[in-house]
Amino acid sequence: MGRHSKPDPEESAPDFEPEPVAEPSREFEDSDYPEDFGHFREPDEGHFGVPQEGPASSVGPDVPDHEYPDDEYPDFGQRPSEFEPPAAETPATPPPPLFRGGHRGLGERLGGHRSAGGRRGVSIGVIVALVTVVVVVAGVIVWRFFGDALSHRSHTAAARCVGGKDAVAVLADPTIAEQVKQFADSYNASAGPVGDRCVEVTVKPANSDAVIGGFIGKWPAELGNQPGLWIPGSSISAARLSSATGQKTISDSRSLVTSPVVLAIRPEFQQVLSKQNWGALPGLQSNPNSMAGLNAPAWGSLRLAVPETGNGDASFLASEAIASASAPGGSPPTAGIGAVRTVLSGQPKLSDDSLTEAMNALLKPGDPAAAPVHAVVTTEQQLFQRGESTSDAKGKLASWLPPGPAAVADYPTVLLSGSWLSREQTTAASAFSRYMHKPEQLERLAKAGFRAEGVKPPSSSVTGFPALPATLSVGDEATRVMLADTLAAPSTGVAATIMLDQSLPNDDGGGKTRLANVIAALNGRIKALPPSAAVGLWTFDGHEGRAEVPIGPLADQVNGQPRSAALQAALDKQYSSGGGAVSFTTLRMIYQEMLANYRAGQNNSILVITAGPHTDQTLDGPGLQEFIKTAADPAKPIAVNVIDFGGDPDRATWEAVARLSGGSYQNLPTSATPDLTTAVNTFLS
Repeated sequence: MGRHSKPDPEESAPDFEPEPVAEPSREFEDSDYPEDFGHFREPDEGHFGVPQEGPASSVGPDVPDHEYPDDEYPDFGQRPSEFEPPAAETPATPPPPLFRGGHRGLGERLGGHRSAGGRRGVSIGVIVALVTVVVVVAGVIVWRFFGDALSHRSHTAAARCVGGKDAVAVLADPTIAEQVKQFADSYNASAGPVGDRCVEVTVKPANSDAVIGGFIGKWPAELGNQPGLWIPGSSISAARLSSATGQKTISDSRSLVTSPVVLAIRPEFQQVLSKQNWGALPGLQSNPNSMAGLNAPAWGSLRLAVPETGNGDASFLASEAIASASAPGGSPPTAGIGAVRTVLSGQPKLSDDSLTEAMNALLKPGDPAAAPVHAVVTTEQQLFQRGESTSDAKGKLASWLPPGPAAVADYPTVLLSGSWLSREQTTAASAFSRYMHKPEQLERLAKAGFRAEGVKPPSSSVTGFPALPATLSVGDEATRVMLADTLAAPSTGVAATIMLDQSLPNDDGGGKTRLANVIAALNGRIKALPPSAAVGLWTFDGHEGRAEVPIGPLADQVNGQPRSAALQAALDKQYSSGGGAVSFTTLRMIYQEMLANYRAGQNNSILVITAGPHTDQTLDGPGLQEFIKTAADPAKPIAVNVIDFGGDPDRATWEAVARLSGGSYQNLPTSATPDLTTAVNTFLS
């Protein structure tokens, strides 16, 4: 077919692109409209002329403009009349077509027809519609987003405690329970659920003996549920619990805060005690005129109270310090238990064993020297609290920290493990423990008088919170438990037989023989013992051993007089004799007698006081040791304690006998020393 012929129906449209067409002018886009029609420029005449209907194109017939639907133009208002252009005249010849012959019109190619006027702008109505659609869609999306978030939060809130609510019990020593209760309140207000259960922390005060006794036997109802966390007064209590129930009961234990054990005293008493230590307390407590040796004769003897109720573990910690300082050199702290019993048995008699009662007696108005109590064993924190509640505390109350290693209450957080706890309770207890160890809680504890690492202590008129020496160590946990259990066990007093060597002629100075000094120390101790204490006296020389006063309660009658008086009379008539000693054979007789007359509920012991040497060849050192090994009855323990003077050639035998029997050995170079009184008081306790 020819180039410009009409295509046959069978032929497809030719593949070609239209010739490039210049884009129509954008002179009248919306943004170009003037705001003031007065500046409108009249176009040239004929520029807006309406073209005449021309002949049909070879491409296809044209459709008259009036058959097109009306274009949607924005309403720009009425143009002023002076700007109306004159009526367009029909041109003589039609304008040339946009495309030359042989090409289809652009309008047809684009599937529609346009008027011959200028290029139309985008309809504002369309823009508004599009914006409306976008806003609506965005609103729907935002609504669904927040709706889903709120729905999720609602479902999450509904899921809280879906497994129910529970509580984990926390027991705390009464000296710290108030602060722990406050921590629990703030923790419960902010803590989330554990898994799908809400677990609340509850706190009750409880002393160590009640908690340990509950785990060993029946759990006390007044303590509530068995705990998941325990804060005792010190690690001594944690060791006692572990020893009684097994190590698996405690899953974790670490110190929360600390407080050293001190003596609460009157300010006037500070100078008197300034050069003393823990080891001096038994002698000061038991000697009726001990204060005279400290230039304070008006004070008589030391009246030291060791309260237990409301005093944390202060009594246990002080006992460790006294035992450690009183034990003979090279001996374990358990060798000083007798000294501890001396202090405890010599306490002032008060209406109860509470810290409050002891402090009230200490601060009783009047002459401090005549007060029923001169000093009270307690912690620095409890002393601080009493000072805060006492008017003019600086003039009434002071503290004394004995020199040497410090006995320190460390208040551990003890996490427990057992069948009584669920996984959620165990987790909550651990979380609460960590919460208490945070700086914010430690600061609050410091304000209450506890020592917290990295926190400055508060100011106080009764204690300066001095820097502490090294912390006292008495050995492993087993040793601590042994000391604590021995002191916690009820006892009606001592049951001891004194075995006194008469051959002590040495003059140790001051015009008194060694025997005279020993007798003075024994008389002083017998006077200080309670009436229930059972005491007997044997003496020996180079020929024989003899019973001077049979063992029995001091209050019992012996030949028409109290046993205490009979003992003093028997001691006063003793005199020094020379010529050997039958000490080994005498001890064997006394030991057999005490086994036969064992006094249950009392501390049965024999106190040997000698300087040697043993001269009886019927029983040598190895023979005596073998006798102790075979005769000892675990159900009837009898400790052999030995005070040995000078360079006794039998020292090795006495040390072995003391060790085999569970007793203690102490060597003294002279009798003219306060150590003699301390040793006598320790062993007769």
